Amino acid sequence: MVTYVLAILIAIVVLYRFEKSRIPIQPLVQLLALAVIGRWLFMTIPNVQPTTAMIMLTALLVSLNGAAILALFVPILSGLLLGMGPFVFFQFLGWLLVVVLVHLFRPILLRSKTLFLLFGLLSGFLYGWTTNLAFIEVVGTDVVKLLLLSFPFDLAHGISNVVFLVMIRPLFERIFLRQLG
Repeated sequence: MVTYVLAILIAIVVLYRFEKSRIPIQPLVQLLALAVIGRWLFMTIPNVQPTTAMIMLTALLVSLNGAAILALFVPILSGLLLGMGPFVFFQFLGWLLVVVLVHLFRPILLRSKTLFLLFGLLSGFLYGWTTNLAFIEVVGTDVVKLLLLSFPFDLAHGISNVVFLVMIRPLFERIFLRQLG
């Protein structure tokens, strides 16, 4: 229960920071729609979806606040299509963790595409481990067992992040940076 309250408080801070920023809303709404549709299109392949890559690119090339808003609203809106559950808050926290880390290491990740791709692979695990907390909190399962069982799914997520980052980064830079620039 404490985690849910914490997630709600963090969400309020994210919304407040976004309201105070001067980020144009239209590109973020477009990214939000693409991320939700991307999750829906790939829902039959476990843990393969372009959403994490889009959120990472937003954090790298657009803004921390914009990426945090995507991290907040993607699980809520895609949950309307795919189903809601106690894991939605943890998805938000998982993507927010990735956003904050991309932002912290932004200077390094902007210089090295290889490191950015490696971080995309790692992000599949960071997101997975964070969402695993929902199972630990709700079901009360063994942490080590859960990490072992989730490894193939987290690996699939990480590999798909790398593939999607390679595929969409040039397009992302051309379209969305032009709108924001």
